[in-house]
Amino acid sequence: MRSVELPYAKSLANRQLVLRAVRNESLPLPDARWSGDMNAMLRVLQAPAGADGVRRADAGPAGTAYRFGMAYWAAQPGANVLLVAEERLRERPIAPLVAALRSMGGQLEPDPSGWRIQGTLLRGGVVSVDARLSSQFASAVQLISTCCSAPVKLELPLGVASAPYLAMTQALIEGSAPTWPPERDWSAALVFLAAVGLSGIPIRLEGLRGSSLQGDARSAHWGAELGFSVTSTGDECLEVHPAPWTREAWNPDFGETPDLAMPAVVAAALGGRPGRATGLHTLNTKESPRLDATVAFLSALGCGVRHGSDWIEWTPGAAPTAGCVVLDSLQDHRMAFCAALASLRYPVQLTGAEAVAKSFPDFWGQFRAAFGAEPLPGRTAH
Repeated sequence: MRSVELPYAKSLANRQLVLRAVRNESLPLPDARWSGDMNAMLRVLQAPAGADGVRRADAGPAGTAYRFGMAYWAAQPGANVLLVAEERLRERPIAPLVAALRSMGGQLEPDPSGWRIQGTLLRGGVVSVDARLSSQFASAVQLISTCCSAPVKLELPLGVASAPYLAMTQALIEGSAPTWPPERDWSAALVFLAAVGLSGIPIRLEGLRGSSLQGDARSAHWGAELGFSVTSTGDECLEVHPAPWTREAWNPDFGETPDLAMPAVVAAALGGRPGRATGLHTLNTKESPRLDATVAFLSALGCGVRHGSDWIEWTPGAAPTAGCVVLDSLQDHRMAFCAALASLRYPVQLTGAEAVAKSFPDFWGQFRAAFGAEPLPGRTAH
């Protein structure tokens, strides 16, 4: 049985990195299990001052590093920072976090390449955050709360997306010093769980805990939906075996775990299950317009698809008749994961396969070794 080496959970790791920086603790050195997002978080936190005294903190495409880095540097008195990011990330929502930090006395001004930040002692007290599009806006405020002049009382009057991630942040803040390295990544694990259901090949997943702070760990209970079963062998090791599929409609709500929606829906369709997924209102604000991209993927796979702003319905279709299913990740790691699942059933040509480095640098090596499949390279636009 093949053992799969998952990356560290970047959701846990990035919060731990910020907490260490806030507490003036040493930051760990990267190793082979670090993802692009983790390296971006470290790069932002360690941004050195240039000859002009300005720190250029480059988040690249990493939304977590951009949001958490904004809060971190806003709370560092005397810091003069230019926080920069790639174009797609600059287009994604950030105004609710800016508004919250400004309400605390933060000094932030927009720049063509990102944001200029003058660090200062932020006020505490009641801080209202609009977290409907991302719980990271609230998590960012939580993570720097001990830097403020008074305790912070967080208010979320409009609700919160992806609530388990906010609970993760609070648990890390309230706990003892987090251990390092962090647990492996449950959102990446779902791709391999679903692949077992589609391929019939059993695998072993190392470094995962059933009692995890990661909300995405709930995917371990989707075996009846996606054709796999999970058993724990101790020592943070799970064995995953194929299990019978049901063909009944599946109607999941991904409001708390939106990162799982794309591979779960694509896997269900590939496995012959129709369904309707809801809670998808944040997807088109992610690394790519993920709801639209999922519609395109399912259509390319011959499925019937209908969708609205926060839902998608699909019916499995006949196998594509063309030589290859042509897909584009849109430089989104999770859409590349979906293409990997499709390659278990059909020949796939994928543009943007390298996007997996954002969360799982060795994804293709691990997937190919476990299941003997991967997409063919697509054309790169010039």
